[in-house]
Amino acid sequence: MRTMMRKKPANQPISNVERLAESLRAKRRERKLTQQAVADKAGVARRTVTNAEHAENVGIRELCRLVNALGYEVVIRPMDTVILEDLNDIFRDEE
Repeated sequence: MRTMMRKKPANQPISNVERLAESLRAKRRERKLTQQAVADKAGVARRTVTNAEHAENVGIRELCRLVNALGYEVVIRPMDTVILEDLNDIFRDEE
């Protein structure tokens, strides 16, 4: 049986897992790499890359390998910490 993925309504907040999945996909595409190329570099199956990019279950070791293969590292920070990338959203002019 085939299941269909539904998009979240635009007004629902995006979860950390979904944000991470989007970031992984964006970084891979910025580097013009295929999922298979990232999988080979990370030493994981291509399906693991697909799962990570679709916010599906991936082991912590595999996730760290994927992130490292893209030239990044996993960092834990307090949730209320503002990071540079968030400043544009915080100070966006009301339209």
